[in-house]
Amino acid sequence: MKTKFFIKHLSMFFLPLLIPLIILGTLSILITQNYIKEDINKSSVNLLKQTKENIELILSETDPMSLVYGNDFKIIEALSSIMKNNALSHEELISYGILKSFLSAPANARPYIDSFYIYLPNDTGRFISSKEGLSELNNYYDKEWFDRFIKQDANVKLWIEPRTVKPFAFEQIPTKIVTIYQRINSIDGVIVLNILPAYIENILKSLSTFPEQSILVVNENNQIIFSDKQPDYLKDLKLESINKSEQAFYTVNAAREAYIVTQLSSARYGWKYISIVPQRALYQVPFTIIQITVLLLLISFVLGFVLAFYFTKIRYKQISNIIHIIDSAENGSPLPALPDRVKDEYGYIIQNILKTFIEQSFLKIQLSERRYKLQVAQLTALQAQINPHFLFNTLETLNWETIALTGRPNQVTKIIDNLSEILRYSLTNPEELVSLNTEIKNLKSYIEIQKYRYEDKFDIIWDYDPKIIGYRVMKLLFQPFIENSIYHGIKEKEENCYIKIRIKAVGTELHIGIIDNGLGMNKDTLQMLRNDFDNEKEYSEHIGMRNTNKRLKLAYGEDYGVVIRSKEGYGTAVYMKIPMS
Repeated sequence: MKTKFFIKHLSMFFLPLLIPLIILGTLSILITQNYIKEDINKSSVNLLKQTKENIELILSETDPMSLVYGNDFKIIEALSSIMKNNALSHEELISYGILKSFLSAPANARPYIDSFYIYLPNDTGRFISSKEGLSELNNYYDKEWFDRFIKQDANVKLWIEPRTVKPFAFEQIPTKIVTIYQRINSIDGVIVLNILPAYIENILKSLSTFPEQSILVVNENNQIIFSDKQPDYLKDLKLESINKSEQAFYTVNAAREAYIVTQLSSARYGWKYISIVPQRALYQVPFTIIQITVLLLLISFVLGFVLAFYFTKIRYKQISNIIHIIDSAENGSPLPALPDRVKDEYGYIIQNILKTFIEQSFLKIQLSERRYKLQVAQLTALQAQINPHFLFNTLETLNWETIALTGRPNQVTKIIDNLSEILRYSLTNPEELVSLNTEIKNLKSYIEIQKYRYEDKFDIIWDYDPKIIGYRVMKLLFQPFIENSIYHGIKEKEENCYIKIRIKAVGTELHIGIIDNGLGMNKDTLQMLRNDFDNEKEYSEHIGMRNTNKRLKLAYGEDYGVVIRSKEGYGTAVYMKIPMS
């Protein structure tokens, strides 16, 4: 009944306003798109020209070097002598110092230059580096450039390629560089300029004008030399097809989305400067028109609604009463009294709704009380399994007896102290939350006992930000999983192992990972362990891990718990996540 009244009266006033607005909005969008395309084309071309000028100005650093070292025969002769002779004369040392200073000057003065190399043919593999001076390939960290120079066609005088180098062996991530090779024709040598792309990429980022725009510099081998960023949509685009295209401005489709591409070629280096922008990010003006149109539609809808409401007022009042009763029951608000007698169908509906919700509310309260009591009982029982009270006093006695026998503290008393600290920690208010720092401190006492027991068979790797150690977690969160790693993964393995404990904040949660490189588990064993988590039997080989999983679910909800992954021969990883508190 309610729907029929609204549709009938709302359509009388709404449709005459809706149709003109839709026509106006559609025409505005179509007209605006043509102007936007022309503006995008001009802006992108100007941007690429500016990018080309800036980059090629930077890359021209090899030109003066080529003029000095490639055309001056006296300098070439001096360099060749320096590289070939094992013992340098006084005159050669002076020449070498001058040439080295001239070579190092631009590298030290410009932040985007990593290094210069000059190589002339010699039997010892010597070359001059702006960083190290006179060096030999066998002892230098960067040899790749020489191999690529030797393999390059002798007719190619200038080429550029991206590379990575590791100046120090301990570096985890190699340094990205762009290398420019300038061949010295007169003696078949080469001048090498290594550029740090980060400097140029920062320049490209400052030039970008459109949202989500990507500016790329691509060589003839479809390698990205420089880019302001490489968004995910580049994976869907075929860069090779774009690079081969001769069109300066066009649209390409990929992964159900359109992209506007603008290109500019470089005659000197054989590159292409490419701008790629998702089409949806450009049409802000049409989207604004759509928003205005929607706003006008909403205003029209409100006017139509007011007029329609006038004609549906009498019947709608009864329906509103029913809706109010339902909302009050769901929100826990007081319900109105039952009507004395049923006057019409609406009174009958209201009476039955009130009876139903009162009965359901009573059942919900009973169910909530039972669930709460069950959780408290389970949490207390699970905690009690982890905290053996009777051991504490026994350990205190053993500690003093050991000191009495030896006359001083020793390794045994140290172990007893650590174990006593663990028990004291678990027995004092076991249900309360503690800081992550306190939990880690207690875990270190446990690890110290195990490392002594297994003669330093494993190492612990900690990976966490000190800023998060103030967050509160439940007690004994880590110990069962460390124990499982030692007993089932590391104890039987011949070589030394490691256990990595990683804690990081992700949004409003703490993500915890405990990873070891022990024996690992096969698929059947891993599945049995996962099934054991859901088993309600009292005894389990992994009772500590199972109880911790249940504690997490009882404390934070079913969305939280333990996830275990393992591969036989590689190790085991345990992952948990808990809300920050």
